[in-house]
Amino acid sequence: MLDMEKVFVDIASLNSENKLELVDKILASIYPTNKGVEAVWQEEAEERITAYSEGRVSTIDEQDILQKYSK
Repeated sequence: MLDMEKVFVDIASLNSENKLELVDKILASIYPTNKGVEAVWQEEAEERITAYSEGRVSTIDEQDILQKYSK
């Protein structure tokens, strides 16, 4: 069995980009990707970016949201 403390020490030495890549791989091993769902979300994301770029949707300032829900 792996020595989890050694594994963590090795991971701690990685840069942020490599840590995120490792997290993605770990999550993918637990929750395999559903290609159909991924395709739908990719299409949705692209539509949202296009709508924003074309001015068809408005945005809300982060501070306004935080203030609204901090009460």
